[in-house]
Amino acid sequence: MNDIIKKISSNLRVADGRCPKGHSVMTQKRKFDGQAAIALQVAVGGRSGTIYLNSFYGRFEYDSEIPLSDKDIVNLTCPECGVSLHIETICKFCNVQMFAVHLPDGGQVEACPVVGCRNHSLKIVDLDAQLARMYVDETKFQM
Repeated sequence: MNDIIKKISSNLRVADGRCPKGHSVMTQKRKFDGQAAIALQVAVGGRSGTIYLNSFYGRFEYDSEIPLSDKDIVNLTCPECGVSLHIETICKFCNVQMFAVHLPDGGQVEACPVVGCRNHSLKIVDLDAQLARMYVDETKFQM
């Protein structure tokens, strides 16, 4: 499955990301590549604000209300209810808990909260349903 994800990752987009309690983390206030961003509350070093993440899988652009530096370990929470987005999975490169944005039907996008780390993964429960929802600007999948 990883080979499939790598081939089409630039065309996958989180269109309906949610916190563990089901609140949407999508926003039209900030867009990347013309699409809604993922908006999360971010905290590090006593500072907090909103961070906007590019919703396209495999693109690491972000815009933060607070200054962030490489290697900062950020705490990410839902902007609506404040629940932590951190999960039990440990980043194999940074040895810290990763965070997840939940997808419909039980899938999730997991990523490392260390600024600059590019470790992330896409976990899909129903591959056909998730790809249909996330696949952008393409009508047919070709291997």
